[in-house]
Amino acid sequence: MNTEQNKYHNEFAGLVKITMRDGDASESEKGFLSHLATKLGMSSSEYDGIMENYLSYPLETIPTNKMKLENLYTLTQLVCEDDSITGNEQKSWLERMGKGMGFAHQNVPYIADKSIKMMQGGADLDAFVDGITNINQ
Repeated sequence: MNTEQNKYHNEFAGLVKITMRDGDASESEKGFLSHLATKLGMSSSEYDGIMENYLSYPLETIPTNKMKLENLYTLTQLVCEDDSITGNEQKSWLERMGKGMGFAHQNVPYIADKSIKMMQGGADLDAFVDGITNINQ
């Protein structure tokens, strides 16, 4: 496995770990992870291996706030484009991801809600980052 492949496996496994760690992942969330793996071009054996061993992968800290916001933008884009997870489940999943990414826990519900609304409104990355950065204004 090359370095780039290891990186995406670690990132995907991190998403799986955050989704599954409380033991209350919905079938829709699990379905979304399956669809995401397909989008990433993972084989079913790669996906199954990560799903069986997700606890063995490290959760990597995102070093800067800008990178957190860029990752949140990508995740929000993916969740809003996918039919396997909808409505309140989108928000719930993004809240899990926001907490796992290191956003302040008390702000995560507002961040997740605003992220979805901005993505549905067609925000590009710059508008998204600005909107989340200035969420209280």
